[in-house]
Amino acid sequence: MAATVTTPGCRKSQDAKHDGDAKPAVVEKLPVETELATVRLTEQAARRLGIATTPVERRAVSKRRTLGGEAMAPLGNSLVVSAPVPGVITQHAGAAVPLPGAQVERNQVVANLVPLLSPERDFMTPAERVQLVAARANVVASQQTALGDRQRSQAEVDGAQIALERAENLFRDGAGARKAVDDATAQLNIAQSNLQAAQTREQQLARMLEQLKRDGDSSAASPLALAAPISGVVRAVNVRVGQAVSVGAPLFEIVDLDTIWIRVPVFVDLLGTIDKEKPAYLAMLSGQPLPRTASAGPIEARPIAAPPSADPMTSSADLYYELRNQGVGLRPGQRVGMDLPLIGNSESLVAPAAAIIYDIYGGTWVYAATANLEYTRRRVILDWVDGANAVLSSGPEPGMPVVTNGAAELFGSEFGAGK
Repeated sequence: MAATVTTPGCRKSQDAKHDGDAKPAVVEKLPVETELATVRLTEQAARRLGIATTPVERRAVSKRRTLGGEAMAPLGNSLVVSAPVPGVITQHAGAAVPLPGAQVERNQVVANLVPLLSPERDFMTPAERVQLVAARANVVASQQTALGDRQRSQAEVDGAQIALERAENLFRDGAGARKAVDDATAQLNIAQSNLQAAQTREQQLARMLEQLKRDGDSSAASPLALAAPISGVVRAVNVRVGQAVSVGAPLFEIVDLDTIWIRVPVFVDLLGTIDKEKPAYLAMLSGQPLPRTASAGPIEARPIAAPPSADPMTSSADLYYELRNQGVGLRPGQRVGMDLPLIGNSESLVAPAAAIIYDIYGGTWVYAATANLEYTRRRVILDWVDGANAVLSSGPEPGMPVVTNGAAELFGSEFGAGK
């Protein structure tokens, strides 16, 4: 890139070249970040860099203040599953009980609970035993009847199949009618339906007899499936496999973290300056500021109504906000920074955030287009960044174009890092 950087030191070296009494060696003064400089580009360099400018504006902006907050699980998004009856915890289908931190889906079976029968149910009364024997006898008799029905239906199917084959052969040889083939097909379909009904009846009676056999054994109890009532993360597991629990004992807890609350303690003197009706934005995460650019978009948290709370030791009152946690990954107890909106608007200089350049000392600068293909570095004082806009407390006058695309390349050209 062809560029010319004009500084006082550079002009002195150029004068020395035209001096007849030039010294053997000329030391040129290098530009430093504390000095202003003007970068002049050729038309070819400007086209290659794709230099683009946007004018600085003065307009009303909403002020914000960054305060620390704490992520917490929303009230009502945590459910504890308790034991409905006394029993013993067992695995479900051989799968281990999920550990705390595991993700579970709604209606996913976490474990089984084998009920412990009461002493009254351990022994059957004589009347119950008589009823059980009679029921078994009736089922066995019905099974014999169903067996005969199935065998008779099977014979009818075999006979109907033979009749159909005979009718088809006669029709094929021209000695029979088509109606005879249709009648034989209908008789076969009826016989097959009767056979299917007889088989179903026989299977139902077999299952009923098996159930009566299990009921006769008072020590056998069907396990109860303990399923997750909601989708979320397992926060706590209070039991282990093989443990006996009483009725109402807490077994495990599941919390839904798709949405999360942010509790922001605000000093009471600042509480009246916060606009509690407008949304806040996530500004810092894990001690690092979050970029609020137009492409990424700010992470918005809307104000919610929550139980009022305050801390007299720190003279602070709490404000609560809710945000979508999908893709953010906040955990309960995590510290974050929140940009809270303040009441009222004020006029300030606004420049594109892409135009701000930071030096090694943390100073902020922009390149102002002072002439055609001529860009001068000017200091600005940055208040905050609001999305794709940078709010300035001081900077170029309104209407002055500043470089948005290619500002970093101009900075590198000025200090020897450009291509």
